[in-house]
Amino acid sequence: MDTKSIRMGLAVAVVGMALALAVGRHPAAMAQGQQMDPMMDRAMKNMQKVMMLKDMDSYVMSKQSTSVARGKQMFSDNGLGSNGMSCVACHPGGGTTGGEVPVPGMPMARLKIPTLKGAAATFPKFKAPNDAVVSLAQMDNNCINMFMMGKGLDVGGQQATDLAAYVTSLSAGDPMAPGKPTMTMVKPKM
Repeated sequence: MDTKSIRMGLAVAVVGMALALAVGRHPAAMAQGQQMDPMMDRAMKNMQKVMMLKDMDSYVMSKQSTSVARGKQMFSDNGLGSNGMSCVACHPGGGTTGGEVPVPGMPMARLKIPTLKGAAATFPKFKAPNDAVVSLAQMDNNCINMFMMGKGLDVGGQQATDLAAYVTSLSAGDPMAPGKPTMTMVKPKM
C-alpha cells in the first residue's frame, strides 16, 4: 500500500473520530452512553494533528530518529547503573566484546555476552531470570539491574522506549524471530 492510500484511509478514520470527539464520545461508547477514555481522546487528537501535516513521513521519521538518538546516548551512559558500567562496556557499537560475565549470586555461572545486532527481532521471548516471556524493554532492565547494578527503567516510560528504539535500530533489516535465544549460559566446569 502506498503512502497516499494510507493517508486517505487514515483521513477517513480521523473524520469518524472527529465526529465522535465533537460529541465527546468514542463511537462504541456512544452506543452505551459512556464518556470517552481520556487516553483515547488524546490519541485521537494527536492523530488529527499528524494527519494535518503536509509531510507526515518526515514528521514520523523525525520523531523516530530523535527517540533512537536519545536511546543511543543512554546506551553509553554509565549513570544507568551504580557500578560505572554502561551498555557499551559489553556491547561496543551494539556488538559484543566476545567475553563472558558472571551471573550475580551464582559465582560459578557465566553468560556469554551476545551481540545486540539482530537481538531485538527475537523479542518477546522467555527469559529465565524473569521466569516469564519478556519484552525488549524488560530485557534492557535485566541488564541494567543484573550487570550494571542499577534501577530498571519504567517500562512504559519514554526512557525505556528510547533505549529499546536504539537497540531495535541495531536490528535494521533482520527478520523477526520471536523467542530465538540470543544468550548462552556457560556451564561451570566441575
